Amino acid sequence: MRIFTLSAALSLSAFSLTAAAHDHHHGHHGHHDVTDYSAQFAEAKTTTQVRAEQCWVRLLPEHVPSAGYFVLHNDGDQAMNLLAAISPSYDDVMLHETIEQDGMAKMVMAEKMEIPAKGTLEFKPGGLHAMFEKPVAKLQVGDRMQVELLFDHAQKISMDCKVNPANARQFE
Repeated sequence: MRIFTLSAALSLSAFSLTAAAHDHHHGHHGHHDVTDYSAQFAEAKTTTQVRAEQCWVRLLPEHVPSAGYFVLHNDGDQAMNLLAAISPSYDDVMLHETIEQDGMAKMVMAEKMEIPAKGTLEFKPGGLHAMFEKPVAKLQVGDRMQVELLFDHAQKISMDCKVNPANARQFE
């Protein structure tokens, strides 16, 4: 779901544009190594095994990434691994985890996001969260926003997320 904007293309030198054509993720964020899951999203089938509840996004000013939170329920008999997220409202969506390191809260790419069989996985402030960067839609508090989640075994779900103000701490 990567849409290469003209301004982003113009800000890259001809050399890095050539490099970007071969691997358009390395160096794009500097500190993130993002896998492109667009082909997997396209091939994935909607699953009924995983349900999402209470999806909400803390809307921040455009130049600051907005964060998204939700609860995933696995109704199946086998664990499911969450791999990636995309949204038509943002060019970049990354799954992060807030960890404590040397007494400081630090954001890292979430490595393993397993929803146990018959269990739940919660994305909440201070823990797992989705980071939404580079908005392509002008969202306002009170809007709804679509987010798709990709799981292993070529399965996906779509979530309808509530856009909350920057000071929100929970779904409501």
